[in-house]
Amino acid sequence: MEIFSKDYIFVDIDLKNREDAMDFIAGKANELGISKDKKQTLKDLWDREKEFNTAIDDTFAIPHTKSQSISFPVVMIVKSKNVIDWGGRNIKLMIVFLTPKENKENIHLTMLSKISRKLVDDKFKAVLNESNDIDVIYGLINDALNS
Repeated sequence: MEIFSKDYIFVDIDLKNREDAMDFIAGKANELGISKDKKQTLKDLWDREKEFNTAIDDTFAIPHTKSQSISFPVVMIVKSKNVIDWGGRNIKLMIVFLTPKENKENIHLTMLSKISRKLVDDKFKAVLNESNDIDVIYGLINDALNS
């Protein structure tokens, strides 16, 4: 199972709000076999979101969870067609981290750390925010994960 693939990139998605986005994420995780239980994945995403808002300024959000419903760790990219309110922040881009609850290697921390290092680069953020080209997005995230 791959941590990241072009199959995990979704662009120009018609989302109205954070609820739509979370439902979309849990639904795609279930469709792709990443999640064994959409409802549990959705609940776990919301539980994490309730602890603290995962939006980072008015640029993007990083919804994430460790869940028993997740079969293997993945990074997903979701880009909304519309700006959506994410707990008071206006975002279009979501960088999603889904990891199994039993994650002894703490792979989610490694993935988050590698992506976070790139997110301080204004050019990286600009291209990620502006491009809907799956190959471009894949290249950026894959390079970050393999750095």
